[in-house]
Amino acid sequence: MPETFTPTELADAQRRLSDYVLDQAHQIERRLFFGWEPAADAPEKYRELCEAFAVSRREGRPLPVSNENSSSVVFGSPDVNMAYRYVHDVAHVEQGLSFSSPDEFTLARWLMRRFERAGFSRDDLEWHLFEADAVGQVVFYAVTKQYVGDQLQFALDCVRHGLNTGIYLEMERQQ
Repeated sequence: MPETFTPTELADAQRRLSDYVLDQAHQIERRLFFGWEPAADAPEKYRELCEAFAVSRREGRPLPVSNENSSSVVFGSPDVNMAYRYVHDVAHVEQGLSFSSPDEFTLARWLMRRFERAGFSRDDLEWHLFEADAVGQVVFYAVTKQYVGDQLQFALDCVRHGLNTGIYLEMERQQ
């Protein structure tokens, strides 16, 4: 992956990544018969997510997903970021994976494999953006017990310099 890319290349990659995420979210929505809604009080614990999922399944109400920390995101817009959170949260429940760091990492790899099966590869900028968001943020949280502040900047640092340096740069920003 080149360390440099143009703003147009980044925008195109974000659009393709967003299209993929929205397609996945809508497929899940059609399969489960409930969607998602942004919420400040979205489930923060695995048990709470399972309970909210059960209510959504039973009553057809949207699953609440966190609307926090969505001002600067990999997916091009906060709305698509929340669609990704829906995909991610549904996968937690359906895969039986808790919020522990090992389970989060397992889920991130599962999401990456699905992304790759959809035709994306390490040659694609969007693959590296998705890896930074899905895998990089899990590793960052496992190390620091903090969430990434600026998701887009974090992803760009990871793409340009590798996950290790991207994580280190985010740690420096948060000190």
